[in-house]
Amino acid sequence: MVAKGGTAISPTQATISERITVYPAADRFTGPRPAVLVLPGGRFRELPPHEGEGYARWLASIGLHAFVLEYRLLPDRFPAPLQDARAALDHVRSGVHGLETGPVGVIGSSAGGQLAGLLMTGAVLSIETGVVDPPRPDFAILAYALADLDLLPPPAVEGLLGELIPIKDELSPARHVDSTVCPTFVWAAAQDPPGVPNALEWARVLVAAGVPVELHIYPRGGHGIGLADGITYGGRSHPFIARDAHTATWTDACEAWLRAEGFLTP
Repeated sequence: MVAKGGTAISPTQATISERITVYPAADRFTGPRPAVLVLPGGRFRELPPHEGEGYARWLASIGLHAFVLEYRLLPDRFPAPLQDARAALDHVRSGVHGLETGPVGVIGSSAGGQLAGLLMTGAVLSIETGVVDPPRPDFAILAYALADLDLLPPPAVEGLLGELIPIKDELSPARHVDSTVCPTFVWAAAQDPPGVPNALEWARVLVAAGVPVELHIYPRGGHGIGLADGITYGGRSHPFIARDAHTATWTDACEAWLRAEGFLTP
């Protein structure tokens, strides 16, 4: 977001709520409910609805309030999307939206997973000033999420980062993991070349840090498959949307994990 004259506007100056779509927990759920900030993927060039509205409708159906963030995309580069995610996390916790929330988590896919990872690790980039103790989620769900940019082909990294290549390691969230990171659910599909090595790296660094983590690798499905139910949203198809009944059970596994970790109760 840029003001007249080219001055960047931080999300603390803008109204972050204008870029958040809220999906309250289904009516049968009462009282304070856990909430999830939803960060779609899309290479910082788009925000695919099946990873935004799709996830949100699933989360609401199992009793969580979902907040889909339209974070800034290219040509805006970091720290802009991370600033948006932090402001959105504060917004969810503030209660100004009128919903009673309990624990607040984050779900991110692909590039949105990189953003979720930076949020959950509390990373502060060298290109930022004045950032102290940034907000962090209580739990995280990472769908074929970027962990370390060294696991991507160099041309893809150059496309994502541009002039920020010198801070590539800082923008690799797995490099910031320590024991203070929240419990995390990680999944990817075996037919997803970038997804699998990144999912395995997430699991490796989280286990090494003593962070509770659950990992699932499903045999079928490519990168960007989302819920794996083949459903489109807003009349927008997407080349990554596909259906695989077994891979689609990741949502059941994730719901069971949320209950086992105590974040989701009846």
